[in-house]
Amino acid sequence: MRYALVILLSVACSSVFGQVHLDLKKCREMALESSKKMAIAVKQEEKAEADKKSYRANFLPKISATGLYAYMQKKTSFTIDGGYLPTFVPQLDGTLKPNYLLNPLTNEPLIGPDGNPIFNQYAFMPDIDLELGLRGAYSAGVMLEQPVYMGGKVRSAYRMASIGKEMAEINKEYSRAEVITEADEAYWQYLRVVELVASAGKYKLVVSELVRNLTDAFETGMASRNDLLKAQVRLNEAELMLQKAENGRALSGMNLCRVIGIDLHSALLVNDSLQENVTPGVLDSNEGVEGRPEYNLLEKEVELKSREVALTRSDFLPELGVSASYGYHGGISLNGKSTDVSSFSAIASLKIPIYNWGEGRGKIKAMKAEEEMSRLKKEEMTQLMLLEIARARYNIEDARTRVTLTRKSLSQAEENLTVSKNQYEVGMETITNYLEAQAQWQKAWSDWIDAKAELRLSETKYLKATGRLN
Repeated sequence: MRYALVILLSVACSSVFGQVHLDLKKCREMALESSKKMAIAVKQEEKAEADKKSYRANFLPKISATGLYAYMQKKTSFTIDGGYLPTFVPQLDGTLKPNYLLNPLTNEPLIGPDGNPIFNQYAFMPDIDLELGLRGAYSAGVMLEQPVYMGGKVRSAYRMASIGKEMAEINKEYSRAEVITEADEAYWQYLRVVELVASAGKYKLVVSELVRNLTDAFETGMASRNDLLKAQVRLNEAELMLQKAENGRALSGMNLCRVIGIDLHSALLVNDSLQENVTPGVLDSNEGVEGRPEYNLLEKEVELKSREVALTRSDFLPELGVSASYGYHGGISLNGKSTDVSSFSAIASLKIPIYNWGEGRGKIKAMKAEEEMSRLKKEEMTQLMLLEIARARYNIEDARTRVTLTRKSLSQAEENLTVSKNQYEVGMETITNYLEAQAQWQKAWSDWIDAKAELRLSETKYLKATGRLN
């Protein structure tokens, strides 16, 4: 038995809020567009892309401009003491020979009282007064810096940023699967309670008809008050069941509106029904974990740990860098005179770690341990994912079997209800048995609806477990 459902939720609000026509595909699309989880995943991907670009810039030379300005109100004054300076005689080979005073007898330099040789002649240098001014001193220049070899640090950091970008993309796929799963659950739950409302309403009509017939029979003396009271009690239960079902439909509709990002009191128009069969193609696939975002994230985590080992090792390898600068300086005065100068300079720096008391070996060993831990975690989670796939497949098979059995039970309950009704009408069945047949029919119908909803949800979970939900 199939039911084409055209259901309006919150009819009283439909004049205020427009109707929203939904099917599963549109429900998924709207959920993805409005999901905060997806928005966060997109921003994480943008951040990872920006990080990758920033680390890539480390391969290129950095150019910077420098500037300095200084103002000192007072000038600095100091004196270079003068005195007598020894003299030297130029030689033919271009060298200078000290002009010592020689002993005529020994031709050796004479030694003064202070123990130093006595020069033949001395030159007198007066004291020199100097005054340094920094009133408006300035310096401006351009510097270029280029790392030549940093022990592999730049390359490892860039590769880690690239892996982070790939992980952000995979995480977006994982978030997408999570959002779709949530949308499917809300959608099928809404259809489930819609059909439960229909079954509860039908059950109430059946019981109401019985109460109406018993009331007429009681008034004519053809039925006992006891039978009428039993039917009225069952009618009260049916009304309560219908009210709970309608409240459940309202709540599930609000939850579906929340998931797809519209007003909670929007009127929903759903042209769909819960099917009894497994969707074609769902079970026709290789049950591997390679397509799951979770598995790919674990693979990238192992690769990231490997790069972290290389990055740690680079801290204890030689580093070589070069820099070049060109500057212009001026505003410095000496004794009232100032001269502006420009200059070019180049610097090469080399750092070679020699001994660090085992620090490098310990850090590298610790990072290798973390790498092995991530590899073991991946192996463990892979086994759990394979188990989850098997469980999800079995759940589909169980749900399909349950649909078949509940559909069979519903047919049997309908036949039993018909037989019980006919026998009751001819006086061969008690009111209690007839009411019980009605209750069994309603329960069989509800079980069939639950089984169909469970089948739809089990398909979604199986697709998610095999990485095919996207």
